[in-house]
Amino acid sequence: MLIEIIFKLSLSGWSKSKIKTFEELDEYFSKQEKISILKKDICSKLGIFRPLTAFEEEYIVKWTEEYNYDMSVIELALKRSVYKSNAGFKYYDEILSDWHQKGLTTPDEINNHLASITEKKARTKQVQNIAKQYEFTQSTFDNFDNLYDN
Repeated sequence: MLIEIIFKLSLSGWSKSKIKTFEELDEYFSKQEKISILKKDICSKLGIFRPLTAFEEEYIVKWTEEYNYDMSVIELALKRSVYKSNAGFKYYDEILSDWHQKGLTTPDEINNHLASITEKKARTKQVQNIAKQYEFTQSTFDNFDNLYDN
């Protein structure tokens, strides 16, 4: 097993990942396994049957390691693209980055945020409909003499 581990991580990989102890090595492999499972789940949800590109994998690493998102949050972002044709990893990254910037970390927080957006849109539409009722066109009078002819 130790020989297998040594082959999996080259010396440059060890230094790059700052691995100095077996505990750190264990942690590294558990992280890699978690990301691998996540990649399979994402590919399954998106119907991708090809290996992911290095750039697509970088997005997944960013979402999991930098943003600390799990599959439940990532899945919400994937669902946002149901009606969008040609949605790709850049689109999902924009959604997840926006949520991260807003400090949204759990599915409940995200669902509440999305509900508030929907509510704001509904209120805006309602105000616009009310405003349309009171729209009028300004009358112009070219002949003021005829205006008071009664």
